[in-house]
Amino acid sequence: MDLNTKEAARERSMPQKYGKMGDLCAVLGLYIHIPFCRHACHYCNFHFSTQLQHSDAMVSAIAQEIDLHNNNQTPLSTLYFGGGSPSVLTPQELQRIFTAIHRNFDLSQTQEITLEANPEDLTPSNLETWKLLGINRLSIGIQSLNDEELSWMNRKHSAAQSLAAVALAATYGFHDVSIDLIYGSEKKSLSQWKAELDWANTCGASHLSCYAMTIEEKTTFGHRLAKGQMQSPPDEHAESHFDYLCTWAAANGWEHYEISNLCKPGHRAMHNSHYWEGHPYIGIGPSAHSFDGKNRSWNIAQNHLYMEAMQNGTRAFEEETLSVSDQLNEKLMTGLRLINGVEIAALDAIHPGYRHEKEATIQNLIAKEWLLNDSSRLIIPVKSRFLCDAITVELMVD
Repeated sequence: MDLNTKEAARERSMPQKYGKMGDLCAVLGLYIHIPFCRHACHYCNFHFSTQLQHSDAMVSAIAQEIDLHNNNQTPLSTLYFGGGSPSVLTPQELQRIFTAIHRNFDLSQTQEITLEANPEDLTPSNLETWKLLGINRLSIGIQSLNDEELSWMNRKHSAAQSLAAVALAATYGFHDVSIDLIYGSEKKSLSQWKAELDWANTCGASHLSCYAMTIEEKTTFGHRLAKGQMQSPPDEHAESHFDYLCTWAAANGWEHYEISNLCKPGHRAMHNSHYWEGHPYIGIGPSAHSFDGKNRSWNIAQNHLYMEAMQNGTRAFEEETLSVSDQLNEKLMTGLRLINGVEIAALDAIHPGYRHEKEATIQNLIAKEWLLNDSSRLIIPVKSRFLCDAITVELMVD
């Protein structure tokens, strides 16, 4: 469904919608989407704009949406600023958002407050402000330590800036730092990938998010691919990088707890783990999603219409109620990415008789060594994790 037209947006009253979201359970995450970047990376298909002159008006709209949670001080377990590039906001703009959050949520028990940041934004003044605001975790978009590859991606920082940024974060007391890396591109050799991981092992980061380069539609790379100006990276290239990542993690004491995420012991990403485990979350900002266990809603992915709706005290959004099949399939899609897999009893609770219905498929996947031989859980072994999507499809129900 195209949400980028005014006709597609359905404006509804927000207090009623969010009133039932806030009383769900003790594990509730809040996600704030900041839809601005200074530059457009050639591979990125997230919702963002490079029109930073509108950031002040957008911050006001985000604060207005947060204020629609004015019925009680709902406790938050995690808070996450994503985007886009949240680190482009001024200290004053971030402060305004935090003020709105504190008006409407209880952060006294919040264990993790994450800010996504680009290396060039990790300045002493920014780091000091973020620390004072209560941010205790940084997710730094490094992507590569090769300047040629960074330029090819249209990233605006250098490898040297990345090295300096991680070191500076530690100086300002940020000891829970995640770094993003991209593997499998035509510009990254296996030896370069090995060198990047060796640096990650010693730079002080406690968490890694490693993603295979993919070519998405409506991106610069997508347009180039459609015109025959570039080719998709071969699967074998990305697979060799992923295989090495698995081997490297085991050898260096990193817990590869989710297909794309690794950590040093005790440093799993709490907010994202709640997504994968199916806990409820509230999304604020254009394109942000909310989920209460059975119902999902998502704000319009168009900045002007989002701000217009906020000015009218309404929310431009779409929503759906997940069917039993949808609930089960989503449990598989998220749970099979995790090191501990999915409890079969949990699947049977959603879809009675699931184990019996899929027994032949499960046994076939065990025989192919695509699943471990475990009577209580569906777990993909490390050596087959690269095939996770194909395995998940076989286990889904109609």
